[in-house]
Amino acid sequence: MVDLNLIRVFSAVIEEGSVTAAAERLKMSQPSVTQGLNRLRRATGSDLFRREGRGIAPTRAALQLYEEIGRLPLMADAAIDRLSRFDPPTALNTFRIALTDLGQTVFLPALVSGLAETAPHCSLDVVNLDTETASEGLASGHLDLAVSSTLLAGALRTSVIRWDRYCCVSKRDRFGDENPTLEEMTSLPRVVVRGTTGHALMQSLLPPPAAGSVHLSGFAAIPGILAASDLVAFVPEVVTAEWVARWGFEVRPLPREEFAAPVRAHAALDTSSSATAWFVEWAIQTMRSL
Repeated sequence: MVDLNLIRVFSAVIEEGSVTAAAERLKMSQPSVTQGLNRLRRATGSDLFRREGRGIAPTRAALQLYEEIGRLPLMADAAIDRLSRFDPPTALNTFRIALTDLGQTVFLPALVSGLAETAPHCSLDVVNLDTETASEGLASGHLDLAVSSTLLAGALRTSVIRWDRYCCVSKRDRFGDENPTLEEMTSLPRVVVRGTTGHALMQSLLPPPAAGSVHLSGFAAIPGILAASDLVAFVPEVVTAEWVARWGFEVRPLPREEFAAPVRAHAALDTSSSATAWFVEWAIQTMRSL
């Protein structure tokens, strides 16, 4: 494998036309530049320069080599510059965020529209949250951000975005004119969202589901089920406004404080680039503003 620094020396000599000018450009001594050229000659097995008057001129092999690899130093410098400096209006990054299906419903509209306005050439790659692998994904840089009510394992930076209060949702007139107690609401057959996304923590505070309950892996099907049955569901208040507007449901906040869950944003302690650092801060502030 050829050292990139040798290619940098070689390209500078080609572009400047002399060892002296290349040394000045690279802030190196002339013997160091000559030594670098000799190392590259030995690595390639080809004479790269020939004497021409008091200077040197590239051989045909050198010109061919420059055509193929001469821009590598410039490309490497540009890539490093993009990591150290992030300019949202011109950036071309793809940001990866892990969200539950509920998180996608609540946060994605603002994230997508906000990113299009702030960093119009950047892309968003959204994956379903897997609490078993999210920490590893953040640590490895495969994920930039993960949003979950549960605390993820590992050494991560964790920020509370909001607190979601849970409510009982049912179709209108499910309870008639009655004002049911918590015990009465929780004793009914209900839609249960299983999984390890934090919603399960709230479910653990409720009595076991009554006979006739329906178990799901996400929230998307809940409105249709409630509209077609007498089941109830216990969901975060943040989604109820849209459901009420579309389906005409009744919503009853649960009376006890423990029926509230923090929604957390998780990121690596050390971000891999200025782009990731920018996205994490921007996304957290965008989600907090909702």
